[in-house]
Amino acid sequence: MVGFYNDYSNLLGSDLAATGGTGSLDQFNAGEVIVKGIEVLMNYDPLSSAKNISMPITLGYTFTDTEFQNSFGSDNDIWGTVSEGDELPYLSKHQFNAAASIEFNKFEVHLNGRFNGAFRTKAGTGSIPDNEKVDSNIILDLGTKYRYNDHITITANAMNLLNETYAVARVPAGLRPGMPLGVFGGPELRY
Repeated sequence: MVGFYNDYSNLLGSDLAATGGTGSLDQFNAGEVIVKGIEVLMNYDPLSSAKNISMPITLGYTFTDTEFQNSFGSDNDIWGTVSEGDELPYLSKHQFNAAASIEFNKFEVHLNGRFNGAFRTKAGTGSIPDNEKVDSNIILDLGTKYRYNDHITITANAMNLLNETYAVARVPAGLRPGMPLGVFGGPELRY
């Protein structure tokens, strides 16, 4: 279990296309912000005493609370008009991850589920208006591995296994979708 407390005196952001921005690379100031919370991680293998087989299980939860410490106006789509006490946008209060695997001799199968709670896309407090909200989502991924030898591993993965439709951002230009079902695989070479 870990607690965290970050006191930013001058939070700086950058407009990157990779993070949902326009790609102008402009930097912008968000003033003073406090980000605090707690993270819990648990690992357990119910088959730890078994020979040649394991079943690692991992559970993780993060609670994050944010608060602007000053008021300011911004033309940037991410901030808008900020009042002291507003929450930082694009940061979910609740995130949960669960993973279970079976590892037997040369084979591995991994199932991972992650929950990302709803978050606001503009600074604010209280309930999130529908036009400033990205809804929560649950995504499942499945991965497999076969170790042919010490140097070659064959992998197959399915991301967003249930092909859930979900949003990840609202900038630029409206809702941005998350990754649809994606299946890929191939060899991994290690020398």
